[in-house]
Amino acid sequence: MSEGNNQVIINEDGLFIPRTLFDQAEQIVSDLKQEGRLSLSQMASSPGKIKRVPMKDRSKEMRWLKDHRHEYRGEWVALEGDRLVAHGNDAKEVFAAARHLEALVEYIHPDYDKPFMGGWL
Repeated sequence: MSEGNNQVIINEDGLFIPRTLFDQAEQIVSDLKQEGRLSLSQMASSPGKIKRVPMKDRSKEMRWLKDHRHEYRGEWVALEGDRLVAHGNDAKEVFAAARHLEALVEYIHPDYDKPFMGGWL
């Protein structure tokens, strides 16, 4: 699977499905089969239904961000619950430190507390 705009991408970080393919399950399955990532036995065990995964409660992370955001301006932070797992200027390092956790990773913009009004020019 090449890294085109309309193809599923599989690499060491996982499976990435472009938004343009969200409604094209047949294309996704086809790409996975071509890549050798999906066997007939796997397809038989999951008969076309999408498994819904409950959303994780991130209230502890949100509370931590509210209380400590000002300490990490311009940095990436990885949080698991109310625990800071990693932080720094290099996103790859922070993501790597949080890779095997269900951590929330967020960039804290240096100007996060300044007023902002979105719009078009």
